[in-house]
Amino acid sequence: MAVRPASTARRRVAAVLAGLALAAGATPYLLAPWSRGALVALIVATELTPLTVVFGLAAAGLAWWATGGRPRQRAVLVASALGGAALALGPGLTARAAARDAGRQLDALRPGDAPMVWRRILREPPVPSPVTTRAVVVPASDGTPLTARLTLPAGDAAPAARPVVVVLYGGAWRAGAATANEGVNRRLAGLGYVVLALDYRHAPRARWPAQRDDVRLGLALLRDSAAAWGADPRRVALWGRSSGGHLATRVAWDTAAPPVTVRGVVAFYAPFDLVAGYTDLPSPDPLDVRAILRDFTGGTPADRPAVYRDASPSTFVRPGLPPTLLVYGRRDHIVLARFGRDAAAALRRARVPVVHLELPAAEHGFDEVPGGPDGQAALWVAERFLARVLR
Repeated sequence: MAVRPASTARRRVAAVLAGLALAAGATPYLLAPWSRGALVALIVATELTPLTVVFGLAAAGLAWWATGGRPRQRAVLVASALGGAALALGPGLTARAAARDAGRQLDALRPGDAPMVWRRILREPPVPSPVTTRAVVVPASDGTPLTARLTLPAGDAAPAARPVVVVLYGGAWRAGAATANEGVNRRLAGLGYVVLALDYRHAPRARWPAQRDDVRLGLALLRDSAAAWGADPRRVALWGRSSGGHLATRVAWDTAAPPVTVRGVVAFYAPFDLVAGYTDLPSPDPLDVRAILRDFTGGTPADRPAVYRDASPSTFVRPGLPPTLLVYGRRDHIVLARFGRDAAAALRRARVPVVHLELPAAEHGFDEVPGGPDGQAALWVAERFLARVLR
């Protein structure tokens, strides 16, 4: 008599775990980011799918063991757990396929060879060699102290000046700091780059073009400090995420040449045409894109058409721009993936070398989860791109 309750308890636990596995596997496909919290939950659920695969397989094994003598219940629970694991395979498989396609685009730019290797999930990207990081203050034109972060390869001075990656953080132009994504910055420095993560003033207190001016001041400091930092101001790439990606493209494509020689641009889910961004909204719209753009520009496209035109990277697409890597998530609910397609098409029409990586399962900010499948795929492509345009 004592065995029956234990057996029943095991079956109940197996049923709960099988249901959780199925729910976890389905969440990236079914959850709508109606709020900021839901958006974060969707990013985490999508980028932690490798753990869901392991959990689903374990739940299937438990269900098989716990339901002996009950073939119908065994079939339902095992199928549910395995179904969750199968669904969770999707983001990793699609990210890998998208990265391979981007790799072929890279080979069209300049041939190279580097196999894609998955690293441990939930870990910051490995740093190949020791690096050092320190703060650098860059005063804005209004006197606001902007704190940049300089990350350098440690040890003896390089025999020649190193190429530079200038990083611009995201945050809807309203928030953020140069300390964002330091794991990636440290990895890039460990690969031999000088990495300068710049700060800029935030909206609505500071509106466009203050942010562009701040980035240009940071680039001028890089030019003037190049010898002291062991940096080569003639081999610079700008790398930005979201609003930082917008600033990277807008500064690199400006008709007024930047203070350094920009050899390449890496833009993750970056706004391209701000008027289109105001009129073509995501659904749902968890962050209120129109409010973000009004804070940044000081009004609507009808109120301030010249500001929207000047702030839009789309206005400045023309032949002769530096090679550009565009990275977007197909499920992005902040910056629609179609804006990445529009940007890639515009650059190709202008005969600008462009690599377009669209990750089918990725949401805005996917690379904030260390080691997620989409983040690993995008980093692999970005590293290959930098090696081609800066070496």
